Order: sequence, then C-alpha cells, then structure tokens
Amino acid sequence: MSRRGRTRIWLGATVAMLMTSFALPPAVAQEAGSARRCSGGYVAITFDDGPTDVTAEYLKALRDAGRVRATFFVTGTLAEGHRDGTRRIVAEGHQIGNHSYTHANLVELDAATAFAELRDTSRVIRTQTGRAPTLFRPPFGSTDVRTRRDAAVLGMTEVIWTADTVDWSGIPTETIVANALTVKPGGIILLHDGLQTTLAAIPKIVRGLAERGLCAGRIVYSRTPVQAWPGLTFHAKAAPWR
Repeated sequence: MSRRGRTRIWLGATVAMLMTSFALPPAVAQEAGSARRCSGGYVAITFDDGPTDVTAEYLKALRDAGRVRATFFVTGTLAEGHRDGTRRIVAEGHQIGNHSYTHANLVELDAATAFAELRDTSRVIRTQTGRAPTLFRPPFGSTDVRTRRDAAVLGMTEVIWTADTVDWSGIPTETIVANALTVKPGGIILLHDGLQTTLAAIPKIVRGLAERGLCAGRIVYSRTPVQAWPGLTFHAKAAPWR
C-alpha cells in the first residue's frame, strides 16, 4: 500500500474516533432533544368527566399525536361502569385524578356526604388500578376550605385550570383549539371526555403547542399559588414527566 493510501486510512480512523468521543450518550442526547423541543416549557392537558365510551379513542388520538400524555379526572360512577377505560388510562402512562363520585357541587353538600364523594372515588380508582389518586378536581371548579381539607386528608392536591376551552358548550373544534392555545407555560388546559369535537381537537392542540415550543407535561404541586380566576387560587402546575 502506498504512503498516500496509509495516510488516508489513518485520517479516516482519526476522524471516526473523534466523532465517537464527542457523541452524546443516548440518554443525554434524548434529554437534549427534549429540551430543544420543549424550549417554551410545559402545560398540562386534562380531561374531565370520564371514563366514557369514547375514552379509548381519546387515548389513541394522544398516541397518534406523538405518544402525548395527559391527565384524566374521572368520576366514581363512570369509573365503575367503564373499568377498562380507567385501567387503560393508567396502563398507557397517563395521570388519573379524582373528580368526585357523582359530579356533585361539593360545597352544597353536607360535610359527610361531600367527604364520601371523594373517598369513594379514590377507593374505586385504587381498586381498579392498584394506586390511589394524588390529584383532585372539584366539579364545576366549585371549592372551599372544607373541600380542600377533604382532598388533603385523602392525600390529594386540588387542581383547577388556567385555560378553559368551554368544549362542553357545543362550540366547534376550531374554537376549542383556539381556547386551549391561550394557555401559558406551566398552565393547565380544561377539556372533557366523551365529546367528538374535543376528540378532533386533540392533534390540533398538540401541534399548536409544539409550534410554541410547549410540551404536554404532568401535574405537580406548586408552592406558589396559581390563579384560576379572580378570587380563586390553587397549588398545581405543569412540569416535565419523570
């Protein structure tokens, strides 16, 4: 072999070695890619009033949108009637929260009945999934000191929302998407299970968030109070999935 040929081989090997030495380990590269993709921060996509006959379609829409994970606040009565839906929510890596047993306005109930609404729903979720919920959302966002205390006794953080899509009102999908995309980093989007218009909105919401560098995150406790609307604050925010 000529001297020129040996030199080319040596240069090629040296370049390959340098490229290998500077390559990021897979886990680090993945984390770096996530940081770039989620440069705008995280928001939580949440669905109330399930599980329903449409929950499986919601889960598929989230998978198809890029294996996006969300938080489902379920009611005890519906969870008892749709056990497979409750289990699939957890099995596919989503958070699950307590949304009361009968979707009652808790502040209008007597103390014992109001507490039972939360306790019984947590029991149903624990029986069906093997884990008790750590998140709670009061129906209608109607809450008071007693309601928050009941949730705390059962080991749950109260979660309201910062972007209300009003999807339950019969508005079209494009309006649902527009309402969802008013969310700010760290915020929480309110959607509802069981609606075809909301189902169609899922991929569009995910794309709209991605255009702002926002990723769907999990809900965690926030020491700093978060304002839902004037006069009501709560202590929860969106954060990266662990």
